[in-house]
This record gives sequence, C-alpha cells and structure tokens, in this order.
Amino acid sequence: MNENTFYYYAHEHVNEEVNVITTQGSFEGRLLSVGKDVILIQNRMVPRPLKIIIRIEEIVALHRAELGPRGPFGFMPRPNELDESGERREN
Repeated sequence: MNENTFYYYAHEHVNEEVNVITTQGSFEGRLLSVGKDVILIQNRMVPRPLKIIIRIEEIVALHRAELGPRGPFGFMPRPNELDESGERREN
C-alpha cells in the first residue's frame, strides 16, 4: 500500500470511530482529520476529550471500530444479559 492509497482509505473514515494500531501501541477514537503525514483522532474514554496526533509512518493498521453494547464498566456484557434486540436485560 502506498501513501496515496492509505490517505484515501483513511479519509473515507473521517468522523467515524476507528482503531489505530501503531508501532508504539493502539489507540481508539473518532478520526477528525487526515493530513499529509499525520492523522488526528479524538479519544473520549477519558473524563475530558483528548486529541491525539499520530504520525502516518508509525501506523501499522487502521480500521473502523465495531461499536456494540457495553456493560456498566465499558466491557461487553455476558450473552445472557442481553435480550433478542441486543438491549440490556434487567433482572
């Protein structure tokens, strides 16, 4: 994949939640912009939104995040805790 291919692929995911795997670790957040040599994501997992600039040359993989139902601590609830519609079932 050359730089132009990555740029166009990443640009298709602007304003979407993405996972970014880099040589220094993994990051998740909303992709805000794609520049010539960096991308900007906003992570909302902290009390205050945090903007992160990642150098494109450090990126190993970038993909759209799969958002699903989450439990009270941010983890996926056990399968028997969901009803047929995917909503959390109250006991």
